[in-house]
Amino acid sequence: MLAKNILLSLGVLATLGLASPTPEVPAAEAAVEASSLNVNATDADASILEKRSTGVWLDLYGSGSCSDSWRPEGQSGWVWSGQCKNFDAFTYGARAGAVDQSPDAWWNEKCTFKFWENADCHGHATVHHLSDSIKWKAGTWGSPYPTYTCIATANKADGTFYLGNGAASVLMTC
Repeated sequence: MLAKNILLSLGVLATLGLASPTPEVPAAEAAVEASSLNVNATDADASILEKRSTGVWLDLYGSGSCSDSWRPEGQSGWVWSGQCKNFDAFTYGARAGAVDQSPDAWWNEKCTFKFWENADCHGHATVHHLSDSIKWKAGTWGSPYPTYTCIATANKADGTFYLGNGAASVLMTC
């Protein structure tokens, strides 16, 4: 194992040594004149900058009760409205991740998750509403904030087991 680590380290250093350096760019080419920049934003400019998508951090689990450890980032992670997210099959539980615990910050409760049995959001699916998993707790000075309970991704909303191999992808709409 030690020899493998040493060889790997030497290989990385050799590869870095062969990398070509970044060419220097003359200052005249890199200079940008302030007059060519639009530094005065207008209302028309602000109207272009719109919120385009809603995202929710989703922790994924191998058990439908979320009792095992959550899957690492890459599988667990951001789910964006209107975009399909693939992960390993045999995912039976999911939970919206904690927000800042700030009274002003929580996920959009109108979001709906559709968990699919196959990658790329194909096959049979179960549907769960984020609002059904919200559990309110009292925060600092009694201000409420949401926490999120486990969603059994392989079950229909009525609790009926439906996806035998669990979920392999999710599509969120808000």
